[in-house]
Amino acid sequence: MTFPADPGGPGEDLVPPTLVEPETPYGGLPAPDPRGDPGTLPPTLAARFLARERLPRRGEQTVHRAGEEGRSAELRAAVFRVLDQKAVGPDTERVLKWFHPDAAPDDEVTDLLSEPLHDGLSYVLERGMAHGAPFHVLPSHGSTDFATFLRDRGKLSSEEIRELVGRLHGALTALHAAGVVHRDLKPSNLVLGDYARPAEGLVLIDFGISLVARSPREASGAWAATPRYASPQALLRKPIVRAADDWWSLGVLVAEAARGRHPVEKHHEPASVMDAVQAGALDLGGITDGRVRLLCQGLLAHHPADRWGSEQVAEWLAGRSPGAVARLGPAPRTADGTADRPATPPGPAPEAPRFEHAGRTFTDPARLGEEFDADWPAMVRRLARGKERERLGHWLTGFRPERDPVRAEALDELLREGLRRRPDAGTLIDLIGWMAPQQEPGYRGIPLGVGDLPAFAGRVAAGDRHCVEVMGELRRHHLLDRLAARRGGEELAHVDRRWQDHHTQWDTAVARLSAIPEVTDDRDGLRAATGAGPALTAELLHLAAAPAPATRRLRADLERALHGLPAPVSWFARLAEDAREPVPLLLALRLHPLALAQARAIRREHERNRQLAATDAHSRHFRLVQRRLELPVMLGRAAGGALLLFFPHAFVVGLADVTGRAPQPTVLTAWLLSVPSLAALLAVECWTAWYIGPRYHPDYSVMGQLTRRSLPVTGRITRRGWRGRLWAGLALVLVAGTVLGTFLLAVWIWPAATVLALLVSSVLRVRAWNARLAAARGGGRPLTGAGSVSGGGGGGGTVPGARRPVDSAGLGTSSGAGAPSGAGTPSAPGSPSDPRTGSPVGSPADTPSGSPSGSPSGSPAGSPSGSPSGGVT
Repeated sequence: MTFPADPGGPGEDLVPPTLVEPETPYGGLPAPDPRGDPGTLPPTLAARFLARERLPRRGEQTVHRAGEEGRSAELRAAVFRVLDQKAVGPDTERVLKWFHPDAAPDDEVTDLLSEPLHDGLSYVLERGMAHGAPFHVLPSHGSTDFATFLRDRGKLSSEEIRELVGRLHGALTALHAAGVVHRDLKPSNLVLGDYARPAEGLVLIDFGISLVARSPREASGAWAATPRYASPQALLRKPIVRAADDWWSLGVLVAEAARGRHPVEKHHEPASVMDAVQAGALDLGGITDGRVRLLCQGLLAHHPADRWGSEQVAEWLAGRSPGAVARLGPAPRTADGTADRPATPPGPAPEAPRFEHAGRTFTDPARLGEEFDADWPAMVRRLARGKERERLGHWLTGFRPERDPVRAEALDELLREGLRRRPDAGTLIDLIGWMAPQQEPGYRGIPLGVGDLPAFAGRVAAGDRHCVEVMGELRRHHLLDRLAARRGGEELAHVDRRWQDHHTQWDTAVARLSAIPEVTDDRDGLRAATGAGPALTAELLHLAAAPAPATRRLRADLERALHGLPAPVSWFARLAEDAREPVPLLLALRLHPLALAQARAIRREHERNRQLAATDAHSRHFRLVQRRLELPVMLGRAAGGALLLFFPHAFVVGLADVTGRAPQPTVLTAWLLSVPSLAALLAVECWTAWYIGPRYHPDYSVMGQLTRRSLPVTGRITRRGWRGRLWAGLALVLVAGTVLGTFLLAVWIWPAATVLALLVSSVLRVRAWNARLAAARGGGRPLTGAGSVSGGGGGGGTVPGARRPVDSAGLGTSSGAGAPSGAGTPSAPGSPSDPRTGSPVGSPADTPSGSPSGSPSGSPAGSPSGSPSGGVT
């Protein structure tokens, strides 16, 4: 989760936006927004205007802007810096404002500002409707506002202030002469243009809440103001619109430029600022130039009748003194509206009780409360001692408000219970709240208003140790509920309840994760994502303080995270789909690292399978090419093996025919039977060669088997001694018996026996080949022996020396000799078989062996897939 950037301390913060309460003609609800997505230009405008950037820029959005989102006229008007493609001339840059219907400017003001009134005033070039919402096209006067200039520059010199006042005096005079009151004069609404000096290119912009008021009139409809720059009369619920309101705003702006900080420096919450303005608590200290101070005093008169206007400011610019100025704060009024000043000065006030703290003397509890709040450690050290608590309690007794029973009872409770022992954090907050009721919410030097909480949560998430400690105390002791009694902190009680509820909802949501096996399998990742800690507590606090914008940001981050996964993760997609409330959204977003790791693993598995499939396809293609190239050689060797089996029968029949030892009918019958016998031998052996493929010879061919078996038999026959003579005699008896049986008993015995023996041998060799493939495909131990087939001279046999293949479950299967007969080993369910090899498509049987035909006997038969050693691939 991300937090909004903190633009700086309170003194560096930009001004808040204009507060607007829109009209609610739709049953008490704001009017629906017809713009759809105001973040992008509609097609009707995008065809003409080329958007360059959205305003205000991200760095210009302050905590106040984020906190007032949805109520601000500035934020409800989508502002773009664009290039007008139909404009003629070198200057084609424009500013396009696309308003929400509730925040549209006054039509009469727009009519009056359709042409330039002064060099320091912006104007409307064009207006129209797009998607049912109005838009204005204005000139682009520059990209730097006066607020940014002041923040970077600091305070201005007296000469620069005089030039600034001269520029704005002319602009406001021309505007008021046209009957328009701006109502929102502030630094962010002053654009500097491309000039280095404010007086040369300063332009007043943004007439969104301006009204026509040639004489004082009551504002109809929405209440609108910027509290830090609005006059006391403009802060009323039903304000009276006067031109004097703009001159008050000019006075605040001049004081801020002269001091380098706002005259209402200690207050930032709107309610506190309004109270300070109404009470006249404007600090003009730090203005060293007497004439600048005189201007500020004249412009910041509390009552409009006493406030300087265009004539007085013109006299001041001319170097003359317009006369005496009224007091800044409110004064009693007479029936005719003039100030009621006493004829004789009042007598001296009675001496107030004094209290010494930190080397300073205090006679007002409010000032001591401010000092306690600013230096929390010093207060804690002092009130840790019982005598100091007694001294403070005795001093506060002298300020007991007898006419305010509520405050009096609160003081009695503090003295009776809170200060009898070492006070805890809650008691200290209550003490400061009683002493300084105008003090804004804060604890241990950290502002904790509703608008400050998101920035505070961001500092906690960044690892600020002091903020982490403060946040822990806020949650343990429910201090936000205590701070709700401060000025401007009414919402903190609701924030505290939401914060505690969010923790309960978090625990419930985490407990439900146990039903998702994919999540619980990664215990370390789950613990890191859901474990309690300062970061999680800060995120929940941010959700409680700003639920609407934080929820929108969470939902947008979650959608980006979901779409950014390299592969779909079903459980994460379900969580994202079911997440509607802030806490489930946060939980789903914190589980994103787990989903990302699983998505990467799934992606790697898919990529590996894709590569294997590509390799298998390439291997199948290569094997088909290899089979096609080696088919003549394989068939030649198969024909040679069949002829080698046929030769003894043909030799004996021919010898009998030549020597005349056998009857001619028998010889003729033998010759006739030799033709189908030879054809059968050729068909069986050629089919075997075609089925097995390039590995047919020498491991599974009759020629190879006879060659390998002839050497042991010959060795036994030629062995010296009686055993050799015995083997030679048995061989002679076998040959003689076969010949005599053929010619004496039945002439078809020999060719039929040869064909039958070759057929049995072919079946056994095919089964041995399929068993070898099953061992390689099933992940078991590969067959390392060549597995020669016995059965020389037409006899069939098993495959000696072959290891037992292992199936996919790791259990031993039967050997090749004992496997079921058939054309091949059954393939895996659902896997198509190759009719040319009898093995599943994509299985190791389809990959090229890589060894030349005729490799020596005993080469590895079960080498891993893709190995160049000539094994099964």
